[in-house]
Amino acid sequence: MSVIVEFSLSSPRLNLYEATSAVPDITLEVESVDSVSDGHLNTAIMVEGDDLDAFDEAIREDPTVTDVTLLDRLEEHALYRYQYAEGTELRLYPVWLDLGAAQLHIECQDGTWFLRIRFPDRDALAEFESICQAENVEFTLHRIYGESGDTEPDPLTDAQREALRLALEVGYLDVPRSASLSVIADELDVSEQSASERLRRATRNLATDALSERQQN
Repeated sequence: MSVIVEFSLSSPRLNLYEATSAVPDITLEVESVDSVSDGHLNTAIMVEGDDLDAFDEAIREDPTVTDVTLLDRLEEHALYRYQYAEGTELRLYPVWLDLGAAQLHIECQDGTWFLRIRFPDRDALAEFESICQAENVEFTLHRIYGESGDTEPDPLTDAQREALRLALEVGYLDVPRSASLSVIADELDVSEQSASERLRRATRNLATDALSERQQN
């Protein structure tokens, strides 16, 4: 029986460790990973934070990636595409693919990767954890879903849930609206752009979760 697993990975040998550690306030989320004709993987990431200029310099100097391309840039978020550098020592993405697992959500901050992965069974999870231990990667298990008696995974992050809670409380989601986005941003102590992104991602995740559940039923 498949299981959905939330865990974190930390090691100086992991992809983009230097870039994300150099700018610890930056959060990046993996948008897509696509194979190209030469066998390499193109990875697209959405980066969010206040110091995008510093991160742009850091990612271009990170030895684990190459062919870094800035695809889009707004005030507090940027979209990049990159490939693994030839000398990258540790690549865990192909490992869980070989085990029959699939990525559901991946983000990174300050050198630590936070993942939600669907494994075909507990044996595959145990094998992946063993590989991490053999590679001296710190594996921290947070939650497992999908087994008898377990609840379904929460589609929202804590930050997204807090943003939605405030939006409901202050009337931002009312029709017509009785509060502006700036009220939510002030309460969260973030920019309006960041508050807007949290609300959009929360809405997207809730919609995806609701449609997926309807299709399964």
